[in-house]
Amino acid sequence: MKTFPTSAVWCFGILFISVSLITTGSSEVQVVGPADPVVALAGDDVILPCSLKPNVSAEDMVVQWTRLNRKAEKVHLYLDSRDSNEDQSPSYRGRTSMFHEELKNGIVSLKLNRVTLSDTGSYRCFFPKLTSLVTETTVQLFVGAVSQPVISIDGTKGWGVVLKCESGGWFPEPQMEWLDSSGTFLPADGPPEKYRDSEDLYALRRHVTVNQTDTNRFTCRVHQTEINHLKETEIHVPDEVFPKSQVGLIVGLLIAAAVVVLAASVGVYMWRKHIEEKKRRELLEEQEKECRKLLEEQVKDFKLKRDVKRDAKFVKRNIDHLIQNVTMVTPIAFYLIRSEMYSKIHAARTRQGQMEMLYEALTFGGDHVKSDFYRILLDLEPDLVNDPGAIFVDVHKDQLIQRVTKVKPILHELFYEELYCNTRINQMTSQEQMRQLYMDLEVAEDSRSVKLDFYRILLDLESNLVRDLDKLKIETVSSAGSNWTEDSDFYEVNKNLTVQLDKVTIERDELKEELRKAKSVIQVLSSHPDGQQTPFQKHLSAQLWKARETIQSLSTSPGGQQETQTPSQRKAREIQSLSTSPGGQQETQTPSQKSERIEGMEMKSLPGSGSLPEKRPLLGPGPQNDDLDEMERGGRVTIDNNSML
Repeated sequence: MKTFPTSAVWCFGILFISVSLITTGSSEVQVVGPADPVVALAGDDVILPCSLKPNVSAEDMVVQWTRLNRKAEKVHLYLDSRDSNEDQSPSYRGRTSMFHEELKNGIVSLKLNRVTLSDTGSYRCFFPKLTSLVTETTVQLFVGAVSQPVISIDGTKGWGVVLKCESGGWFPEPQMEWLDSSGTFLPADGPPEKYRDSEDLYALRRHVTVNQTDTNRFTCRVHQTEINHLKETEIHVPDEVFPKSQVGLIVGLLIAAAVVVLAASVGVYMWRKHIEEKKRRELLEEQEKECRKLLEEQVKDFKLKRDVKRDAKFVKRNIDHLIQNVTMVTPIAFYLIRSEMYSKIHAARTRQGQMEMLYEALTFGGDHVKSDFYRILLDLEPDLVNDPGAIFVDVHKDQLIQRVTKVKPILHELFYEELYCNTRINQMTSQEQMRQLYMDLEVAEDSRSVKLDFYRILLDLESNLVRDLDKLKIETVSSAGSNWTEDSDFYEVNKNLTVQLDKVTIERDELKEELRKAKSVIQVLSSHPDGQQTPFQKHLSAQLWKARETIQSLSTSPGGQQETQTPSQRKAREIQSLSTSPGGQQETQTPSQKSERIEGMEMKSLPGSGSLPEKRPLLGPGPQNDDLDEMERGGRVTIDNNSML
């Protein structure tokens, strides 16, 4: 049997195994490239990655690098285990190479030196003799250009400094921004200026106006997102570069003057707008004045209603005191009551009866009539009105200090500047404030009048307290006994004597004035041709003698004190003197004439008649003689509301 030599068998086996390995490996090898584009700057050396997977040797393979464009430029060729670039594109000549030591590891990356912007594009790594399905890959190359920005100071503007940033040699087109020291973007003076140079690269310029800060450091940033490159330049502006305040003011004034001169139309428009605004302000001011006036009227009306309410409360609460002590009932009724009711009041025999009827009429008149009654009393008989308030405030001093709660409103009405606006008073307790109030009441210029106001305010704000104190006073009077009653009677007698003394003094002065006039008349009439007196002269002499006796009796009494007369006695004497004729005979008068004469005398001899209301009497048929007319002409208004029942 014929056999093969052993050496031949071994050679055949090795050849079979090698072919099997090459065939099996070639079917599984793939060409792999980068997933992302390769980015480079102009002038840099760049590597275009390409390799085999798995890592098999590529030393005996053919590798072609071409650029995928219209010309399909040949970039690099590896053939027969060496570089074969005879047909290489001229633009890549001398700039390409491969890493031969890495070929055994399957790495066939291409190194491209000194790339330019024109090298940007797609490159193919191709294995023409590889039998696998993936025999090539594509690598994207992106070449850009950057440069460092330059900052310079380009002058001043207003209160700030204008900075300029320039940067050229960029590709693709970049973005330019200004930042302060904290990294905050600054608003530039308009969009950036862009242009392309001779190499088709982009150049930018941008201005910004900056104000003085703590650091005075500012940054110009230029960045290109596609190639992911950024360049920054920082500048420090000295404090001396920023314009001073005076320079800025002068420049601002010059600019404003130039604007006014050159923009006359704008000035006219602004002037018209100013006129319209002025008219609008005047209208608003007028409306404000009207609102203020309306508010003042409302406040005045509120105060008037409040005073009317307080007056009515005073009249109602002090009814017994007024009925017993008011003396001038007829003149008061004359101004408040109609003729029918007035006749009934006038016909009453006593003052107390007249006052009771007057109060009955006041009850139906409402608060306004009671307020008029109070104002007339305050003018005609001020002591009679002041006494209840002053006595109440003095008697209940300790209780009021302890129990009054609404101290602030009282201080506001009585002592606004002295106490209400005093910060020291505001820090006190209510009791301390009341003690200070009492101290100021005692030193007031018209203490009794101020105490009356205090009493009226208490009637309005602290009515329950006033009622409780009145009840306490009544209980105290009931339990005090006869001693207190005697003291009270003595106080009332003393008070009445004081009031009558003032009235007698006034009447004495009036009689002195009448005596002086009578003397002048007698001197004229005494010049009779026969030296004898006529009956009329005798009558005047008798009247003069009576007047002297009256003045002497009013001036001194046997005990050295002034003599007091009741109102009825004084009126009877006046009626007798007026009813006597020049011949010494009495005139006969009807009852209505006597009534008219009496009423005229009461109104004429009324103390304080110069302060009566300046208005016509609210009467029908009634007293309308010359004395009343004379009183009306000399009167003045003392009440706010003239009401008729």
